[in-house]
Amino acid sequence: MNVSASKRPWYHPLPLAQKVFICALIVYLAACGFLFSMQNDLIYARKISGAVLPAEQAARVAQSVGLVPWEHPTPGAESPQGYVRPDFTSPAPRGTIVVFHGNANCAYDRTAYVDAFTRRGFRTFLYEYPGYGGRPGRPSEATIVPDARALIRSLDQAGYGPVYVWGESLGSGVAAAVCADPTLPVHGLALLTPWDTIANVGLYRYPYIPVRLLMIDKYDSIANLEHFPHPICVIRSSEDEIIPPELSLNLIAHLPEPKKVIVQEGCHHDDWPRTPELAWWDDALHFIAPPQ
Repeated sequence: MNVSASKRPWYHPLPLAQKVFICALIVYLAACGFLFSMQNDLIYARKISGAVLPAEQAARVAQSVGLVPWEHPTPGAESPQGYVRPDFTSPAPRGTIVVFHGNANCAYDRTAYVDAFTRRGFRTFLYEYPGYGGRPGRPSEATIVPDARALIRSLDQAGYGPVYVWGESLGSGVAAAVCADPTLPVHGLALLTPWDTIANVGLYRYPYIPVRLLMIDKYDSIANLEHFPHPICVIRSSEDEIIPPELSLNLIAHLPEPKKVIVQEGCHHDDWPRTPELAWWDDALHFIAPPQ
């Protein structure tokens, strides 16, 4: 007995497959929409990590580790634009290093850099992103990059040069984007646990999502550093589980010369060695800022 198409039961294979496909498509599009709406929180994990603090509380925390908010923000910049040691204005024979930190920290969490750089003759400026460490605002590539460039220019004009840039994790993408400006007075660059493009990091985590179409912030370090004329040192962790080693290796392959690679063997994304006496600091700093 034939059953007409209009009287097919609900479990007929074709209509059932159509319903399953429609439901799956709705779920997929909802997932894409959710990730699109949440991308800022995923890239800048300040809320998850507790990096959002009132300015007064952030200043107290910074003071407890021997740092103070920078007192000379560039025009239009919300304070604190960064954190420094109280003696920042004292002479430093090798210049200033501006540090861009990772997404789960505040600038004042990175005192290891201050300890390592100070003993080697540098000042350290720990740049703070909007929305982190007491600084108002919302972080984004469009807001951070021009603000950081203005800061670097102001440091150079104030006589704190030569200026070098150091970026860690998210900060490596920020540092590369900042240094894409060929007129910026930066003389060397170090990238610790870097990616090639943030889109590739997203694809690593969400391989079935059209990440490149959805992402607002691009942080394409390959393109940003294509014409960088100064030394670049890449420090990568061999067991990095956050930014896969193949992404760092792809970046390294595309970087212009002169470049140097330091591998922290057996280390993961966040457990690279921080002790200031270690020789790898000298290897990195002597390359991007050769002693005069």
